[in-house]
Amino acid sequence: MTVLKRGPTPYYHQIESIFRNKIANGELREGGQLPSEEELTNSFQVSRATVRQALHNLERDGLVRREQGRGTFVTKPADSVAQLKMTCLLEDLIALGIPAETTVLESGVVRAPQAVAEALKLDAAGAAFSFLRAVKVEDAAFSATRVYLPVWIGEKLRQEDLAAQHLLRTLSRRCDVRAEEADQVLEAIMADANQALLLGVDAGSALLSVTRTSCDRSRQPIEHSITLYRSDRVRFMVSQRQRQRRTSADDWVLSARGARSVAAVRATQSS
Repeated sequence: MTVLKRGPTPYYHQIESIFRNKIANGELREGGQLPSEEELTNSFQVSRATVRQALHNLERDGLVRREQGRGTFVTKPADSVAQLKMTCLLEDLIALGIPAETTVLESGVVRAPQAVAEALKLDAAGAAFSFLRAVKVEDAAFSATRVYLPVWIGEKLRQEDLAAQHLLRTLSRRCDVRAEEADQVLEAIMADANQALLLGVDAGSALLSVTRTSCDRSRQPIEHSITLYRSDRVRFMVSQRQRQRRTSADDWVLSARGARSVAAVRATQSS
């Protein structure tokens, strides 16, 4: 019998994670069969509904297929995109060898919206260089990003630079500006008609929105972007650790976990 942990993580998610790991490490290979619902119910000492929810999530992500009267079988190798839901950073996919196709849909100097002007520390009526790009992974829409840059930075970029998969690295090389830190805000939103068309989903579908502002060493903003991800293709994982030094409060550092991470968020919890 496998003992699941009591706590905030639902049992179905724990079961799902166990099988994701088995597929990732090769213990379960493509075509391999999972135990039956009854066997899983007995093994984990949970209800059949809990087991079905875990299997449903694995099937939804394309890792398994369920055949009536036969059972549940692994359908994807360990390097499938669904398995590699990581930090919502395109760099993660690149580092793992997952091919991504980036298309720049529009670019030019625009009047910065108020929120963008504040993020980039522009004048209220300030202009910004902006471009919109879409990313496909395995021939399916993955994300769409609207990027805003100070005009003096944008003027140094060539058209091919806008499609560069490592944007911050490109800014360092082409514009001599280096991002030293970034703040990110994650939100769940529902796709409007334009967003749905861009990402190939139905209007009203759930999307993950990630707004990022990157700054140089002097905390001068150099980039502000809003990326929309299809929620069926990404997961943002966060780790938490306690700082070693003692203070009047417990300091915790929350950071994105993945092959690469440019953002860290510090949270302070009163003792």
